[in-house]
Amino acid sequence: MKMAFNFYIITLCFLETFLQISARSSDKPNIVFILTDDQDVVIGGQTPIKKTMKLIGDHGMIFNNMYVSSPLCCPSRSSILTGKYVHSHLAVNNSDSGNCSSIDWQKTQETKAFPVYLHSQGYKTFFAGKYLNRYGFPNVGGVKHVPPGWDWWIGLVGNSRYYNYSLSVNGTKESHKDRYPDDYLTDVINRRATEFLNLQDSESGSIFYDVVNPSMPCSIHTCSTIQRQVFRC
Repeated sequence: MKMAFNFYIITLCFLETFLQISARSSDKPNIVFILTDDQDVVIGGQTPIKKTMKLIGDHGMIFNNMYVSSPLCCPSRSSILTGKYVHSHLAVNNSDSGNCSSIDWQKTQETKAFPVYLHSQGYKTFFAGKYLNRYGFPNVGGVKHVPPGWDWWIGLVGNSRYYNYSLSVNGTKESHKDRYPDDYLTDVINRRATEFLNLQDSESGSIFYDVVNPSMPCSIHTCSTIQRQVFRC
């Protein structure tokens, strides 16, 4: 049965901007969490998402004075996952030695991250896209390592890529090349997330937490065929 829920949509534009759209009548709402990189106001990172702001932000809430504890990718993502400041979760930069998805971080911090708690509260959990910059490399457990708390796991190996990348699909390596639309990462994780949502049954009383992390590199953006036609990028 296709999904027919009202749910929270939470968007974190790396400034932890929470936009509440609607809530299910039960005590535990369904949640869709979309995390994107590089939405800094000063450098114009929100300019390309004017339609998103109109469709989501104008119907929810925007915290104009919200700040992150670190401007670096992996430390900031680690704070989102754990709810801790950098000096507490100790992922200080985007490298192995900086504790970015290191074995020690997995043992001491990942086991206490919020998906573990949500799963213990009865949530069906789903993740697709970029996780931490060093995730999936052999020296930190490889693709077989599935962070605790996730029922569905589609994690990007390494940092942001649109084509020619690998995914960990519930612990199994899935390689992608450069064919559109089969391999374009944003479309791939969108299809997987939609599949997960369509499998949720509104009459069963189950609750879900869906996290989508589209890849947005700090360097040159790789447009899809449709994006080139629509946005001329």
